[in-house]
Amino acid sequence: MSTRLAPPLAAALLLSTVAACAHQAAPAPTAAPWVVAAESTARTETLTPEDVVRTRSVSDVELSPDGAFVAYTVYVPTPLSRKGRSTAQIWRVATRGDAPPVRLTRPDVSSHAPRWSPDGKTLAFLSHRDDDHGSQIYLLPADGGEARAVTDIQASIRAFAWAPDGSALAFTAALPTDERRKAREAGRDWVVDERGGDPARLFVIDLTAPDANREKLPEPREVATEGQHVIDFAWSPDGATFAVHASKLPTIDHVMMYSGLYTVPAAGGPLRPLASTEGKLGAMAWSPDGKHVAYLGAANLNDSTAGIVYVAPAAGGTPRALTAKLTATGTRVGWRDRDTVLLMATEGTGTALYAVPLAGGEPRRLWKRAPVCADFSHAGGSSAACAGSTPAHPREVFVGSLGASAPRRLTVTNPHLANKKLGEQTVVRWTAADGLELEGILTKPVGYQPGTRYPLAVLPHGGPEGVSLNGWRTRSTYPAQVFATRGYVVFEPNYRGSAGRGPDFAAADHQDLGGKEFEDVLAGIDHLVAQGLVDPDRVGMGGWSYGGYFSALAATMHTKRFRAAMIGAAVVDWISFTGTTEIEHENSLVHWMLWPWANLEKVWERSPIAHIRGSQTAVLVVHGLADTRVPPGQGLEIYRGLKHQKVPAQLVLYPREPHGLRENVHSLDFIERFVGWFDAHVKGAEG
Repeated sequence: MSTRLAPPLAAALLLSTVAACAHQAAPAPTAAPWVVAAESTARTETLTPEDVVRTRSVSDVELSPDGAFVAYTVYVPTPLSRKGRSTAQIWRVATRGDAPPVRLTRPDVSSHAPRWSPDGKTLAFLSHRDDDHGSQIYLLPADGGEARAVTDIQASIRAFAWAPDGSALAFTAALPTDERRKAREAGRDWVVDERGGDPARLFVIDLTAPDANREKLPEPREVATEGQHVIDFAWSPDGATFAVHASKLPTIDHVMMYSGLYTVPAAGGPLRPLASTEGKLGAMAWSPDGKHVAYLGAANLNDSTAGIVYVAPAAGGTPRALTAKLTATGTRVGWRDRDTVLLMATEGTGTALYAVPLAGGEPRRLWKRAPVCADFSHAGGSSAACAGSTPAHPREVFVGSLGASAPRRLTVTNPHLANKKLGEQTVVRWTAADGLELEGILTKPVGYQPGTRYPLAVLPHGGPEGVSLNGWRTRSTYPAQVFATRGYVVFEPNYRGSAGRGPDFAAADHQDLGGKEFEDVLAGIDHLVAQGLVDPDRVGMGGWSYGGYFSALAATMHTKRFRAAMIGAAVVDWISFTGTTEIEHENSLVHWMLWPWANLEKVWERSPIAHIRGSQTAVLVVHGLADTRVPPGQGLEIYRGLKHQKVPAQLVLYPREPHGLRENVHSLDFIERFVGWFDAHVKGAEG
């Protein structure tokens, strides 16, 4: 059997369990020469913002059924000579490491989500080409040739999977019904009661039909799902049934908080509840014998993560929680065999792979030493691959036996970073005021000299159920190593409420947003001061989303502690935010654990805008104009308030950007502006 560990909901990818029988490729005895060369390169050059913006990103690793190759996606930034977002390319590398990676798809169009056919002879992927109306499924012979489309629908395909015998492909797409399409064409396109857009529907195309191998494309057949919005799905091993993750409405709140698990015949029919669930749901995967479905779920309605492995009988019934006591947060799930679930999880400041007994018992950790993995693929037997990063490099393809102590690196996707000087990165631990043990990531300045106190850049993660891991930390919105290059200590704290330490730790900030969780960060700063590492009078904080909320608190409620702040896509007024965001229910249930309308006094008291009077902190406010998660009005509120306080403040609004930054020119401007703001207001004259 071959299986790909299913990703979490946010990744919008699919895991299917597919049949394949082939030999297992033998591991190479030594690292590939191109990897050895990269890892032995002397780091003599200075890292620049341009280096960060042109960094490529690896994801979507997919191990071939025989374990001989890994197909993967590389996101290539658009050159800075023109605006644009990254273009996705599909590459392939041999697991033996005896040949350099090769690009399989065109560089001028985006192609992603490679999936091997069960016999390993064909690679399917998503691509938006020429006259396509959106991302369509393309097939590419594994031994070379031209890719051909097998779908041509009037919408983008969101996710797809091979049937276990390779005879068909299933996919989801928000394809409007004829009735909805005609209504829009007639101008009847009003939105009533926030019901969202077109729900994603589940379709199957038969690749054995006479038209499938000719110029005429096979006609998709819809699998009846009773009008529900299909979030995720997985074929049963015999191809007769789908497990379906669905919600009644396609809105973000319904998808996050009010979805459920079902089964439906592949030939069509009624939805049948698979298991009773509550709260957030993540990935799911069938057992190889088809008797069980494993999935990631929440501990309860108020759990901010779907990080616990549950197993339910495929015929329906009461699910069992297998990892409720594990102090980690599940992110991927699959099966090693019919008696063992594979779990990839965030654990502390790293990631871990576990073999979880179906019968119950202690999960067993695999890969004692491994990079921070963001994706994972497993082939029958012992071979496995992951997209992993370390403090020394961004995500690359790793492969190894599950019985090995560590996987081997196969690729060098960013050779331009190999000779860049980096600050030393470590895990730092400290104790909160109430005795809670905490940890985070600390990066020392390039050229660090013991006994010197340095300016401090605090970069808090978002969520609050995000987490800072001890892998590659530098990206356009969080340029940690750029700050280290400019002489800062960089502190990325995992305050209470973060993922990686189980549901109890993630819930430790409930009904106390901006309270003890922020005090955790202050205690961490005090710890660094006590170590003689940082100057308490030269501290700045900058983060995005919930990290931006922290930065807004730093600039208002705690202004005396911080010289400068960067407030990125942040909540500054919990009342106006609740009334305008797309995650009103999710935020109220799993973060506040109360409805703000029922306690306006408390949510106002924890709003940075309520403490703006007396602010002395120089603030850079950044927001995307297309942000629906935290609407840009939040940025305008805090900026205008600060201007009335006569403190240094600058507002930067990036057109077309959602909840973050995607366009290359915007990213470069932000990094330079962010670091420059701290140079001017944290270092000040000493800078």
